[in-house]
Amino acid sequence: MGLAKKDGALLLAVVAAVCIQLYQAQHVVGRCRCYEEVRLMAIKRNITDFQVKEKSAACSKIQLIVTFMEANSTAVERCVKPQGYKAKQLLKCWEGINKNESRKMECINH
Repeated sequence: MGLAKKDGALLLAVVAAVCIQLYQAQHVVGRCRCYEEVRLMAIKRNITDFQVKEKSAACSKIQLIVTFMEANSTAVERCVKPQGYKAKQLLKCWEGINKNESRKMECINH
C-alpha cells in the first residue's frame, strides 16, 4: 500500500511543524558569561566601558562586565559582582538613563 501524494504532503507538513516546534522550544540553560566575578572596588584602573547582561532564559542572573585599560594600554574585561556598593551605583545609573548606550559615560564618570 503506497501513500497517495496528498497523504505524503500532509505527513511532510506535520513532520515539519513538529520539527519547528521542537527547534523553537530549545533553550540553553546555565550559559552565563560571568563565572568568576570580582568586586568593582578591586579594579583600580579607569573604567572605559561596561555592559549589563540582563537575566534571560540562558542565564538567571544580572551580569555586569566592565572594561578598563591596563598599564600597557591593553583593554581588559572583568565580570563584576553586581551586589557590591559601586556596582549597585553603576547599575542604578544605568537604569536612570533608561539603558541608553550613548549615555554610558555619564555612569562611568558618576
